[in-house]
Amino acid sequence: MLTFSKEMYPKIALLKSAYAFTDRAYLHLDVKDRYYLVQITPKDGQPAVTEDEFVNEMLCQCVRHEVYEQTKTVRELLVARAMASTVIEQPDTASYEEVEQQTLESENQILKDWFDLHDDSQTE
Repeated sequence: MLTFSKEMYPKIALLKSAYAFTDRAYLHLDVKDRYYLVQITPKDGQPAVTEDEFVNEMLCQCVRHEVYEQTKTVRELLVARAMASTVIEQPDTASYEEVEQQTLESENQILKDWFDLHDDSQTE
């Protein structure tokens, strides 16, 4: 049975660490006073999860969680900035007549018959 101090380790790190080994073991998590309790039972045909492996995974998840917390504000600002720049309307400088003319020219290019444009019998 492994024990981890609730004061030292965040709950999310414990859950993520346990999840990392669900393919190889059954993990039972519990809380007693100021400690998280972890019981690891290997699955049939799978290599056993050692206590050292689990402790290392807890350390990795704690560091990831700390980096997440420290960079959360920056990520939120970047996303907000990216979203805000896509919502800003750009002033339309083209007049209605210019847009209509461009649309008509585009339609004329699209609506031409390919055979009329590439008919070799007319060139002979």
